[in-house]
Amino acid sequence: MKYKIFLLLFGASNIFSKRVFQRPLSNGLRHKHIYIPSSEIQTKNWRQQQSWYKGGKHNECELYQFPLIEEITQSKLVKTNYRLHIHDYSMKENNRPMKQNDGLEWSENFDAYLNYYNKDFYFNLKLICDNGGAQTRSIRETYHFMNYQMEHIKNYKADFPKEKYFINILDGNACNRSMKNFYYLMNKPENKFQKPYIFVGDMKQFQDYWYHFIKFPW
Repeated sequence: MKYKIFLLLFGASNIFSKRVFQRPLSNGLRHKHIYIPSSEIQTKNWRQQQSWYKGGKHNECELYQFPLIEEITQSKLVKTNYRLHIHDYSMKENNRPMKQNDGLEWSENFDAYLNYYNKDFYFNLKLICDNGGAQTRSIRETYHFMNYQMEHIKNYKADFPKEKYFINILDGNACNRSMKNFYYLMNKPENKFQKPYIFVGDMKQFQDYWYHFIKFPW
């Protein structure tokens, strides 16, 4: 009888200690995990089957990506017209560059901006599916855009009032096939200093990045 009482008390204390003194849950259990398909399966046919797709005439891909980012970050995105200059790599708000003589020397605009815990995040969003000349040109422009981001950080980081991050979310199977080219740019030895401030990957990878390195970095 005494032995049974001992086991009962020992088991209860053991359970209690595990509940009260166990280590905090891992990052993966501290947030809502959203199911997001890999860009590898995001073909043209996949896109056409989505309820949000209306023929590609109304920025549906951006409208698909915006809510996902806001759900992941639990923050509201703001549209922005910030662009990078392709020669001096400066960054400023430029709503209509083509009205200026140097209009072609400005990059595309960032799609969204987020101020998160006194850090600036600028988002470049793409959803490029299947093969073709137009897709290749879009991917090449994205590559150059990322290179301007690298150069901007390299040349101006000392002047940043707070930390600045460039987030390149590249969805679609065309982007997936070209990811090796973007990683090549990221991993160049001369970009070692800038690399921590630039993300490139699809939305599924961005979700992991956000929870492991931004929201719960410890």
